Amino acid sequence: MKELTEAEIDQLIERYPLPNDRDDAILGLGDTALALGVSLPTMQRYLKIGLPAIKRGGIGRLWRIRLAAAWAWRQARLAKRVENKAKVQQARSALACQRR
Repeated sequence: MKELTEAEIDQLIERYPLPNDRDDAILGLGDTALALGVSLPTMQRYLKIGLPAIKRGGIGRLWRIRLAAAWAWRQARLAKRVENKAKVQQARSALACQRR
């Protein structure tokens, strides 16, 4: 998956803002996973497939992730999944109508 530009990240954050009870912050891997309500392995998978990070971690280096960007990226991903499921359901309904 391609890396997002700053402008694309800003658009995502505008479309999917953090909930009112959360403040934006720069967090590490574990804290971001906790804030998003996902496991560390899921968080690592997200980073591999394109979740934006300010600073990439590694051996002896900490991840730095902007919470608002991570939240917006995940919400956009979830919205896309819902949209795809709706398209599949619509296609199945059309096929069922053709069979009658």
